[in-house]
Amino acid sequence: MNQFYQTPSEWYKDHRHQLKHYRGQWIAFTKEGIVAHHQKFNTMMEHIDPNISDYVVERIFENEFVDPPKFLPVRLRTVKKHEWQPKYEVQLKFQQTITLKMLVDSGADFSLIPKDLGTKLGYVKSPGETINQADGVGGSVDYLLRDVEMVIDSRVITVPVAWLQTEECEEILLGREVVFDCFDIEFKQAEETMVFRFRERSVVT
Repeated sequence: MNQFYQTPSEWYKDHRHQLKHYRGQWIAFTKEGIVAHHQKFNTMMEHIDPNISDYVVERIFENEFVDPPKFLPVRLRTVKKHEWQPKYEVQLKFQQTITLKMLVDSGADFSLIPKDLGTKLGYVKSPGETINQADGVGGSVDYLLRDVEMVIDSRVITVPVAWLQTEECEEILLGREVVFDCFDIEFKQAEETMVFRFRERSVVT
């Protein structure tokens, strides 16, 4: 008998261990399961049935579900016994709305989205706009700073995001800027969950 789930998050919780088969890929899933997957974000989006609207997007990082542990340069977080990654479901809104799971990273100054995802949201590079550079995993990355409307647990905030211009980088991170001012975030690795507590008196300038 198939289990019935009310939300994509419920399906995800019960099937997370199966996602090891999608390492290095983008996936889209509903309360009924995976509806599309591919290494490239745009190709994955093209494979989603246009009649499906209630889905969540996530990238399964190459270093997830590594068994046995391996030593890789820079990414020492691959050396772990616990395969849970602190990802949290958010909505990003600009010209389009995308629901996705982002890796919560207290070491990242800004939230980070890959080039194809930003293009899907509706961002464009203005003629003559200067591209910024920042240090990233494995070297420097090019980015443009953009504002995005972000919905976390029904709370709506405006967050600056670094929209990557480096094609090869597919990182997607929820960084400190604004987000960590608006929420107190508690990591509960033993329970494989996080708690976001909105700060009612938070002031974002």
